[in-house]
Amino acid sequence: MRLGLMVGYSGSTMSLPMEMIKEADRLGYYAVWTAEAYGSDAVVPLAWIGAQTQQIKLGTAILQMPARTPANTAMTAMTLDQLSGGRMLLGLGLSGPQVVEGWHGVAYGKPLGKTREYVSIVRAIFAREAPLVHDGDHYQIPYQGSDATGLGKPLKSILHGRRDLPIYLAAIGPKNVELSAEIADGWLPIIFSPAHYDEAYAAQVEAGFAKAGGGKSLTGFDIAPSVPVVLGDDVDACRASVKPFLALYIGGMGARGRNFYHDLACRYGFQAAADRVQDLYLAGDKNAATAAIPDELVDAVALCGPKARIAEQLEAWQASPITTLNMTTFDPAAVRVMAELVMGADAGRPDRTISIPDAPAPAPAGPTPASIFERMAARVAADPTLPAKVNAIFQFDLTGEQSGSWVVDMKGAGEVRTGTAANPDCTIAMSEADFVALAMGKLNPMAAFSSGKLKITGNPMTAMKLQGLFA
Repeated sequence: MRLGLMVGYSGSTMSLPMEMIKEADRLGYYAVWTAEAYGSDAVVPLAWIGAQTQQIKLGTAILQMPARTPANTAMTAMTLDQLSGGRMLLGLGLSGPQVVEGWHGVAYGKPLGKTREYVSIVRAIFAREAPLVHDGDHYQIPYQGSDATGLGKPLKSILHGRRDLPIYLAAIGPKNVELSAEIADGWLPIIFSPAHYDEAYAAQVEAGFAKAGGGKSLTGFDIAPSVPVVLGDDVDACRASVKPFLALYIGGMGARGRNFYHDLACRYGFQAAADRVQDLYLAGDKNAATAAIPDELVDAVALCGPKARIAEQLEAWQASPITTLNMTTFDPAAVRVMAELVMGADAGRPDRTISIPDAPAPAPAGPTPASIFERMAARVAADPTLPAKVNAIFQFDLTGEQSGSWVVDMKGAGEVRTGTAANPDCTIAMSEADFVALAMGKLNPMAAFSSGKLKITGNPMTAMKLQGLFA
């Protein structure tokens, strides 16, 4: 079992426990997770954290799907992943109807169908196998509604993302848990009880794996619950610090009859207490609602008390199928104690290994100008319509260790060859290293042109037509 650190979302002023996060990074914690509700967002804090840490993975728990298009989410995840050296974990969720309709101003709709389509689109963008096209019940790309201009066309991400970038889903309802097991790489439950896993979750998880096919199982699937951890000698005082959180979610996070957390407490066998907490909370008596949270429920979903008691409680968590315990705490001492209890002598070792899900190994030696032009020639041969779309002759003059001149003749039948052109429409001069970076999407063409790395003789707008050949 690995450890993660859940820092959540901010209150009325934005702050992050950076020293504690850096300590978790040093100790070998697997991931740090940010969240969002209807104030601070999850992305900017994660970027801030990523810039000040070395190896801890960077997760969103969660990004609200109704707040962003699937394409925007994919762009954000790919950008953070590349800037952080492959540390991004994309956690997604729908939030609840009150936030979706009351804050984002969009229909809550059918959550299962929306989630399935959303994840499918994000994965297609990551994979970058073809220009993006999706015709579903909830998303149409390109947009084809009655108010469409008709000018939209399928596009492929300029940025080359990691196709196996892990996607997690937040879910607690039975059908959503099943969907998570089917289509996601990990599951982010909240108010999770390892003692109730078999009766509350196991059947749904296994059903999701069966729908996924391909032998999908708990092996390689990251179950990563958020778990309050309160370290202290007074067990009752530690429990008391968790109860307001449980009262808020069970009593007030959603309307009566549409509160997923209330329903979850009922599935754990606490229906009478959950009903009373909800009645009190919705009546405005939050203190009484907090007092009505049973100690037994706190002990089922949180780790509270002195080190020795937490060590005993941990046995149930370590015996369960969870693979990452994301502790919710703002106590640096708890971060250190949990590292000692879970990782033992391995805590703080820089050479620790992580089994799932990791960034791929570094790629072998990269492409050369010759191989890029060969690939370009193959694209022209495979698509006879390309020359007519481009209708221009380009001369490339490259300097460096692999210097040379190439012609991309996109008039007539289309041809890519070494040598020079008599009357090119556009001549492009740059170093071979910058050319390779440009072709692989690692160098922005406008930035290269502005900085002088890319010199163009002729019409610069003509050069823009080359983007389709580099894709």
